[in-house]
Amino acid sequence: MEKFNVRERILLTAMRLFYNQGIKSTGVNQIIAESNVAKASFYKYFPSKRDLVRECLLEYDNYIKKKMVSIVLDSYSFGSFIKKWNAAIKEDFQIRYRGCPIAEACFQLDTEDPEMMEILKEIIDGWINLVMQFLQKMIKNGKLPADIDVEQVSRRMVHLYEGAATMWRITNDERYIDDLEYLMSRMLES
Repeated sequence: MEKFNVRERILLTAMRLFYNQGIKSTGVNQIIAESNVAKASFYKYFPSKRDLVRECLLEYDNYIKKKMVSIVLDSYSFGSFIKKWNAAIKEDFQIRYRGCPIAEACFQLDTEDPEMMEILKEIIDGWINLVMQFLQKMIKNGKLPADIDVEQVSRRMVHLYEGAATMWRITNDERYIDDLEYLMSRMLES
């Protein structure tokens, strides 16, 4: 088994527990115990649970962005982008997640915490920007019409993703992900 440093062990354990049990149902002592680290080591890296939650959000975002960047680079058309994105979503939901981990965290965080809400907004804006970059690449290559509203289409695609992920999480019905591919493929229709 691959060895992780103390910080990585804490992060990976917290990400798993936060996702499976919920942020509010997971205590620092459980994270320390399951990470097999000393309490002092935990607090050296994460002065508070809130700091750990913030880092977990950023790690979830890094994971999702890496996948999205790979899909953007590998896609040669709008249709291939949608198919690859939906295949990646299905793979993650079957193997790793039961819905979007960012949305899961957002539903549990205090909306009165402006810093956390700003982090979540920046994460979503980052995803929208990645989709925008892909669409702009397709326009530049003549594969999409130049008059599409790139920002609006990108925002709607992320909106559809989050909606489908949430509905799949609520119902455990994979048809919401199948619907996602169908709906995304019609984003450019007049």
